[in-house]
Amino acid sequence: MIPELEKLEGKYEVLRKLREGGMGAIYLVRHRLLEELRVVKLLRPQLSDEADFRERFLREARVAIQLRHPNVAQLYDFALDEGGTGYMVLEYVDGRNLQELIAEGAVRSLRLKVEIAVQALEALGFLHRRGFVHRDVSPDNLMLTVTADGEPRVKLIDLGIVKVLHGESAKTGTHVFLGKVRYASPEQFEGSRVDTRSDLYSFGVLLYELLTGVHPFQGGMHSVISGHMFRAPLPFDEADPERRVPEELRRVVLDALSKDPGERIQSAGEFVRRLRALELPAEPEPPALEA
Repeated sequence: MIPELEKLEGKYEVLRKLREGGMGAIYLVRHRLLEELRVVKLLRPQLSDEADFRERFLREARVAIQLRHPNVAQLYDFALDEGGTGYMVLEYVDGRNLQELIAEGAVRSLRLKVEIAVQALEALGFLHRRGFVHRDVSPDNLMLTVTADGEPRVKLIDLGIVKVLHGESAKTGTHVFLGKVRYASPEQFEGSRVDTRSDLYSFGVLLYELLTGVHPFQGGMHSVISGHMFRAPLPFDEADPERRVPEELRRVVLDALSKDPGERIQSAGEFVRRLRALELPAEPEPPALEA
């Protein structure tokens, strides 16, 4: 067994490996006394000797412990030894990430899509009010689960490259790109200082994709980067020819996708207020997820 998991063996039963994350493997475990499922995230051994990755792992834990919010996965425990190896124990979210759901077209209800957006923005807004910028808002970092009473619940699950807005540089170096190309803001590509409005741009891309099933900038990586920086998004009439997305909602998304941060929606709270103010067409009460 991996040494870091051996340290947890007395407290947790290791059930299975879930996936490889950016900084290490992620395992599903069960607390032996509480009989509660949790997730263990390990720092990859080959990264443990690199100060930048150790600092990023520590920063993620320090941020997570400050974020007690129903839409943010909770941190339960953390360790980082002098040799740099470490782990964190997190809330297990029994659901699916938005990347999978978008790819499968599994969320069909417009009202549910807007509710997902509102809850995700509530998580981002909480993060921003605490003085952090996420820098990696993307559908694989957001999970959709269902509460005990059958209500949809969105959880933000990854804080790996969060930055403090004040007190440390939030500038993205020209040669060190952080985040995902498909969802990054123009200022991230420029190496400019990023603030909370960068996250709102990224969420605008995600919301466009959630609403239409289509990314607003088509083509390979270079074409997508060029689109983020210089081109208008794919017209909604092409991405949504059946006009399922109301004009008012289209406008909200396009305002989030402004190239100039000063012309964007300025806060997660404003984004939420505009979404809640929409008059959406009536539809049958949907299940949380389509079969």
